Amino acid sequence: MIENLSTTQQKTDIQSTELIIQPGVDMDALIGTPHLFARYCDTREGFTIMPIGVMTMQPDGRVTGYSNPNEGYWKPYAYGSVDADEAFVFVGADNKFIPSSTWQQTLGGMPIGYYCSEPELPQKLCLIPHTQTTGTEEIVYVIASCFSFYKKIVPKLIKELLAEGISHERIKVVVNGCNEDNDETIDGVSYAFSKHNAWELTALYEAPLRWQFDYAMLIHDTNEVYPGFRRKVESFNRHMQWDHLPATPFGRCLLGLYSFDFLLSTNKWLRKIDGISKNDAIITEVAGELLHRAKKVLIMGDPESNGGARQTEWRERGDFFNSGTQRVRRVFPTLNLHKFTHVDWSDGLSL
Repeated sequence: MIENLSTTQQKTDIQSTELIIQPGVDMDALIGTPHLFARYCDTREGFTIMPIGVMTMQPDGRVTGYSNPNEGYWKPYAYGSVDADEAFVFVGADNKFIPSSTWQQTLGGMPIGYYCSEPELPQKLCLIPHTQTTGTEEIVYVIASCFSFYKKIVPKLIKELLAEGISHERIKVVVNGCNEDNDETIDGVSYAFSKHNAWELTALYEAPLRWQFDYAMLIHDTNEVYPGFRRKVESFNRHMQWDHLPATPFGRCLLGLYSFDFLLSTNKWLRKIDGISKNDAIITEVAGELLHRAKKVLIMGDPESNGGARQTEWRERGDFFNSGTQRVRRVFPTLNLHKFTHVDWSDGLSL
């Protein structure tokens, strides 16, 4: 291994940092400043935030940069557990006085609100200061591949990443299912050959052991990158050091950004699932094991959709690799990233 754990353990362990709900909202910091409006969901180990859009609460009660009847206006709120100058409500655009959500608490600098319209039960919302990456974060792009196919399909993906302006040094390839562990540099790109064999999960296992970074963007060798991919990946909100920034609300295909600290904290579990079957690997993905193990998760938002999160989209099917195997195109619009997924499970281990 290039790095040994004695060095990496010296990094700050964000997993031990606890966030505590505080009463009241700092209205001076909130009014007139763009914030990411989002849904907040408690998870097994922490919370997940799903962006809805970027808004600004103006001093005169208007809400700009975002448009929904539920958040037509904002007003001070005098009937809760804190003073009126530390709380507010969003009110409907039509009636202009009935609240759609009440806001009286703060978590880690994020105002926390509760949606209060029928027929739903109270649901948490949050407003995150709209601070984006500064360019100082060290982001690497980790391609998950396997020994049987990496020579055939990885070079094309590397060319697409290079065309996005991503340097050779920031592209990393993890090849699972090898006969021995090894590190090589091929055409300026670092390859980690691994005996560990857990499909894309192997890339998450090996990345913090082989390389240093702040965040790793996991992609598959069956992905295709379209113009704008890098810009979208690297424009994420940096209000907190997030454990995980998945490309979709449920973290489909494990695609997204992972912090170094978070991957290191999951390394013991990832090592234990060496040899997992493809079926079981898919089960752990769909069950959201990586999401539930993280303490702070922010779903990636699409800058072209006012910062809101987007689902995957299914497109046409075809033999995209000229291998006789039918696949379907699955589009991740938040990132301008496409993936070719097997149509029939009987072909699941084929290219």
